[in-house]
Amino acid sequence: MTGWARVSVPASSGNLGAGFDVFGLAVDLRDEYSFTPAARDGIEAGGKFRRHVPRDTTRNLAFQAFRSLAPAAAGPYLLRATREIPPQGGLGGSASAIVGGLVAANEAFALGLPQDELLRRAAELEGHPDNAAAALLGGLVLSVHTETRLHAVRVPFPDDVGVVLTVPGYRVATASARAALPAKVPREHAVANLGRAALLVAALQTGQYEKLRAATEDFLHQPYRAELNPALGPSVAAALAAGAYGAALSGSGPTIIAFAPPDRRMGVAGAMADVALEAGYGCETYVVNAARDGAAALDGGG
Repeated sequence: MTGWARVSVPASSGNLGAGFDVFGLAVDLRDEYSFTPAARDGIEAGGKFRRHVPRDTTRNLAFQAFRSLAPAAAGPYLLRATREIPPQGGLGGSASAIVGGLVAANEAFALGLPQDELLRRAAELEGHPDNAAAALLGGLVLSVHTETRLHAVRVPFPDDVGVVLTVPGYRVATASARAALPAKVPREHAVANLGRAALLVAALQTGQYEKLRAATEDFLHQPYRAELNPALGPSVAAALAAGAYGAALSGSGPTIIAFAPPDRRMGVAGAMADVALEAGYGCETYVVNAARDGAAALDGGG
């Protein structure tokens, strides 16, 4: 019953503007989690952001997710975590860790749990499904809770739309970002977001990418989080001026995501980086693609 597993999990961007707590997009920055039987529980860290991997097994989300599925008879395990997803916030690092731990346990102990059950557990541990769904399934995923179940639908994301990510050098606490949201919003704002969320999916599926400029506008969360994300407004404006189709806050920030033609991605990245640097924030910029694959078991667990 005891085995090993090695899993690769993509980063993800939530909301994408108007799709608040519904849209999640997997992107090609990936963390790896390797679990192997050991003499005692422990954690080793590697990768660019290894310093941000919790070494305490009671605080490490991947380890805790793994243990939540491990049979009672399972012995101690060593987790080797390779962290390449930026830790500042907005790229689903916690969701990737949770998904990585669950998928690894499913593989190591041959549990045979279907993706629907893994997603239900991941969303429960994470608190919301958008990032977890994208991390697990890959691509663009729409997630909706009903009274009886969680529905997640993977929507094809076009190959000719590139992704630019700017990660400013400051952090935004998720709790603070949630606290900034109002309990009620005007009806016209709800209607505006509903239309833009539908427009985003339609634009991507029909190739009318110029409509992403309007589709990534938002009235439910970005205006209220702008004070916590001072790079948001200038970065979005710079991205659009440089030829991006659209741009938005990634999750609750501070990361900002832009969609651009492949041949303009570098120019968009440079423009977004320039405004962040000029404002004194510092930043890291990534030119990537949407990730076709979600969490995947890899060969070589030890």
